[in-house]
Amino acid sequence: MIANFFNKSAPATTLSIFIITSLVVLVSIFTTTAADFNFIFFIKKIAVLLLLMLTLFLIQFITKKNGLIKDNAYDLLLVVLFMTMFPKSIEKTNFILLHFILLLAFRRLYSLRTIKTPKEKLFDSSFYIGIATLIYPWSIFYLALPYVAIANFNKRTIRNVIIPLVGFATPFIIYVSYLLLIDKFTTFELDFNYNFIFTEYNALNLLAPIALLLGFLIWVIIPTTIRIVSFNTDLKNTWYLLLAHLIISILVIIPAPIKDGSEFIFLFFPSAIIFTNYLQVVKEKWFKEVFLYLFSLIAIITYFL
Repeated sequence: MIANFFNKSAPATTLSIFIITSLVVLVSIFTTTAADFNFIFFIKKIAVLLLLMLTLFLIQFITKKNGLIKDNAYDLLLVVLFMTMFPKSIEKTNFILLHFILLLAFRRLYSLRTIKTPKEKLFDSSFYIGIATLIYPWSIFYLALPYVAIANFNKRTIRNVIIPLVGFATPFIIYVSYLLLIDKFTTFELDFNYNFIFTEYNALNLLAPIALLLGFLIWVIIPTTIRIVSFNTDLKNTWYLLLAHLIISILVIIPAPIKDGSEFIFLFFPSAIIFTNYLQVVKEKWFKEVFLYLFSLIAIITYFL
């Protein structure tokens, strides 16, 4: 069954996930109108597929390196299912690239739990968040995450408080300098477009996956948090960072100017880690199967709604 198969991280499970990802991209190709089929279109789709593969490798590295999950592949499977449930998330190349850049930032932040090079990690993470903000201004909310990490991992010094601001400002300084060099400084602006009208979510192809994702998040967060805080001291501080990550991701989604489901890409990583930790402690094997099959079913049905 699906839960048993992905219960261990092995070459076979990783290969299966990459095959599923390829199929998801292929489906997105064949659901595109015929007028869009050309050589450039296929090159872009291949680039998207490669970037998605790199994203999965990076997620696997973050989770395994920082002990966020045990030795299984539930996290990668869930991320791929989320991509399928929200197909617009893999149709927008800029969002896929944005998500990858943010993952580079998260990689450095979650590794702050160790004593190695905290200043470099704070600078690097904030630098990537700065780049992400240039691409999508609402990513600025993630600047709060380095400070949550500083507090959680007891890295509180004056220098550590200043470093994230310097790292965040550096991409802006580089970009503004470039615009000044080519005499296009007047074109620079951060466009904080927003949209607080959520009627688009009434469409069944968005309502079903959103209800499933948020409903299960509400269901699992409290019992999983209680168990980790009570019994897993090694993961406790990292778990608090993950919860802050989830909350900030929701704040980034709320003002999104285009409500087509692509904005939920920001929830993929923290949600997958939370769900995986829940599945790791659930004793009833049938519930794991129902959980994963339900997400798989919604992912498939979404394409027909």
